[in-house]
Amino acid sequence: MSAKVSFDTSLFNGFSQSGINFFHDLSRHNNREWFSDNRDRYVRFVSDPMKQLVQTISPMISELDSLVITSPHRVVSRIYRDTRFSADKSPYRPRVWFAFKRNVECWTAMPTYFFQFDEYEYMFGMGMYSAQATTMRNFRRMIDENPEQFRRIIEPIQRTRNLKLESDCYKRRIPSEHPAIIDKWYQSKSIAVLGNRKPDKILFSAKLVDFLIGNFILLKPLYDFLWNATVITTRN
Repeated sequence: MSAKVSFDTSLFNGFSQSGINFFHDLSRHNNREWFSDNRDRYVRFVSDPMKQLVQTISPMISELDSLVITSPHRVVSRIYRDTRFSADKSPYRPRVWFAFKRNVECWTAMPTYFFQFDEYEYMFGMGMYSAQATTMRNFRRMIDENPEQFRRIIEPIQRTRNLKLESDCYKRRIPSEHPAIIDKWYQSKSIAVLGNRKPDKILFSAKLVDFLIGNFILLKPLYDFLWNATVITTRN
């Protein structure tokens, strides 16, 4: 699949400085009274544009993985925080994201395409932030069985300026004779490949759709590789 894909962006025309300003103000007035007075700003400048982005990009995401959930109300994060078990009792998240995930019990342990923005930056990419140990053992076994295949998968990611591997490594190094380009992946506890940018013209325009799709397509071979390694728990 070519990365040069255009898509109908009639639903989504970009975020705005007003969305950035909303998160700036929320971070300084994170309470229920302020949010009640400013809820219309959240809906107009954050929630509605994010749902439009999801609706616009969903058909292409479904081509990349026909099993992912695409309903905006299940893909887009809620602004309300669950504070029951958190030291941070602020009731609202000063950011918004989408995560295209399959119908699994713990989606953060599974490969997922994501996008997020707040007042400071926007982030995009693919990964699984809390991979099971069994998944990562499978991941290393698959690399051992065909290291050249894995090299072909990661080399385009290594060449791009948009994305980089973000992952903690095991404290004790796992024995490996793989070259450095592969070994840094081999030593990872989990896998997240992401990019981050300051708010710019891409974020504030319909060009964000093609930008995200192009990066998601680039990550598709790694996404499939990770799913082949993943131990899955499915919701009933």
